[in-house]
Amino acid sequence: MPSRSPAPSALYDKAELRKRLTPIEYQVTQEHSTEKPYNSEFYKHREKGIYGCKVCGIELFLSKTKYESGSGWPSFYDVIDKARINTRPDASAVGGNLLLIVKNPDIVRTKVSCRNCGAHLGHVFKDGPQPTGMRYCINSVSMEFQLQPTDETDNGSGPKQHEEEVIACPATLGGCSSDGVCSLRSKQNVESRLKELKGTVKLNGISIGGARENGSVIVTDL
Repeated sequence: MPSRSPAPSALYDKAELRKRLTPIEYQVTQEHSTEKPYNSEFYKHREKGIYGCKVCGIELFLSKTKYESGSGWPSFYDVIDKARINTRPDASAVGGNLLLIVKNPDIVRTKVSCRNCGAHLGHVFKDGPQPTGMRYCINSVSMEFQLQPTDETDNGSGPKQHEEEVIACPATLGGCSSDGVCSLRSKQNVESRLKELKGTVKLNGISIGGARENGSVIVTDL
């Protein structure tokens, strides 16, 4: 993994971005800050469509790869095209403390940014569902959403499904917060989220809420 990211293709004037973006959007995408967990726009979002970069609009994530991680931020198990993102080691959570890094190299996270414009997106971890096993933990304010047209949501037979299936895979590794640690309650958070969707599914042998009534829940373990 390279320690330095390639220069972005699209360059934006910082003054123009300050006018176009909200304060939190600017802080996250341009100053590598992190939005607060659990209450962001896309955390519980399930509509079918495409998530793109808030700054340049390049398409990054498909809604069908979004899942419930319980981490507090929108999570995806894959990116549309890995050539559209940059990744690099990020030791900011421990202030670049070399002694801590040598003692516990796992505390070094992997930062994700838009390759086209350089906007900060979030971090990626190796604790997601199959088939990739990855969790792209992305700030809502770093993304925009394009709704999939209704006439493309099915093959013309039966009722149209406007929302994606629910995939659940609780986070087990670090997170995007300033301390670099996901909530230890990730599993409980996933359980609570699925209960909001009614029905019953099982996760690690525990009966929890889901949306089994309409067959729209997929629960997975690592």
